[in-house]
Amino acid sequence: MTERPVLQNGYLGAQPLFKEIGLSTKTHPEPEFETGENEFVIKFKASQPVKITSKVISEQTGDESLERVFIQTRGEDVNLLVSLDKPGYHRLQIYALPAADASKQLPGVFNYLINCTSTPRKSRMFPKQFAQWSDGCVLLEPFSLAGDHVKGDVMFRVAIPRAHAVAVTIGEEWTHLDPGDNGIWTGRLIGIDNYKGKGLHAVLNANFNEEEETRYSSLLQYTL
Repeated sequence: MTERPVLQNGYLGAQPLFKEIGLSTKTHPEPEFETGENEFVIKFKASQPVKITSKVISEQTGDESLERVFIQTRGEDVNLLVSLDKPGYHRLQIYALPAADASKQLPGVFNYLINCTSTPRKSRMFPKQFAQWSDGCVLLEPFSLAGDHVKGDVMFRVAIPRAHAVAVTIGEEWTHLDPGDNGIWTGRLIGIDNYKGKGLHAVLNANFNEEEETRYSSLLQYTL
């Protein structure tokens, strides 16, 4: 178990822009906490649309990961699903700007220090999120495709506002999802284990313009 790291003054908690852009904590108001669960949700409230990203840094190894946090935004609610792969101290750094801000570099707005005392759940590597995913998209399943335990057929269920077509691609293979009356796109990816170990990714794509039916935007990228 790693010792508590020495942090610079002002590192923990809300940074100046946090309240300025209308963010507040719904859960975990204390920036330093201990948990016996290695998978949990941290919730924020946003008074205006924001673009937000984050990364986890392991104090034990120094490794940085963008795939240990998955962010879902529904209206004012911003939920960060965190999955830690080892016990010990971890830094969770969160970056954000108003959605209308054209800047591509997001400044830090909140920092946590988390002491994970045990790992009762198998950790998950979440998909990488591209910019357009934050425009009201919601993932229902799957949250991870990594690991030898993910085999066979995989069901996809996602909500993608304003999409005219949705597909999952692995290399040159396309699996198109079907729209439902409830706004949920669904489809079954056949034989996911056939693609593992080949350096490939599964990418969730959407077409937002019927007049350019061959033009798709990447939304999520899964490690296999």
